[in-house]
Amino acid sequence: MKQLLRTIWRWFVSWNAGVIVAVIVFIAADFRFWPSILSGMGAMWGVSAIMKRRHHRLPADVSAEELVYVRSQLGEARALWKRLRRARYRLRSVAMWQTVSRLSAIVDRIIRAIEQQPHQLRLAQPFFLNEWPTAVEMVEKYVYLAQQPVQSADMVKALQETERVLDELTSAAERQLLEVLSNDIWSLQTEAKWLERSLQQSDGLRLPLSKKGE
Repeated sequence: MKQLLRTIWRWFVSWNAGVIVAVIVFIAADFRFWPSILSGMGAMWGVSAIMKRRHHRLPADVSAEELVYVRSQLGEARALWKRLRRARYRLRSVAMWQTVSRLSAIVDRIIRAIEQQPHQLRLAQPFFLNEWPTAVEMVEKYVYLAQQPVQSADMVKALQETERVLDELTSAAERQLLEVLSNDIWSLQTEAKWLERSLQQSDGLRLPLSKKGE
């Protein structure tokens, strides 16, 4: 809800700033249409970008204590990520190497996304506390067993089961990333709608001005 209110407020401020600049330029430029429209849209996007950057730099939804906790959780997640990366270089299976590489890249994106928006940790915390540590331990055990000079039928079965489970976990991590990015996706959709609306209004203004010029 707070993300929604921030987005609405950001677009309210940037929209009004763009309108004010467009009107000023329209009068100053001897009532020419395109300079005013371009200036207004530039002001709108500039104000929006500044407010968005400021929000990412100063997360208002997270207190100092919560921010310390979030950074601690992300530090532990990043440490596990580094362990996974080290284990990956000892894998002999190409398919397993691809799966672990994919999982590594996705978790890295999740961590980076939460660094930008710390309040999103609540969405990924169950994954970081449960599946993620288990996945790293599984990969390390997989590497250890796969490197043994002899393998029993039970060992081969265990390795195959690990490959299957990690493939499923990678799909779960992909869904987790999409959930963490859901606010950004919604924000982008909202901005696209605002821009479309702005262009439609610009076209509506251009037509009467063109007729007046004729």
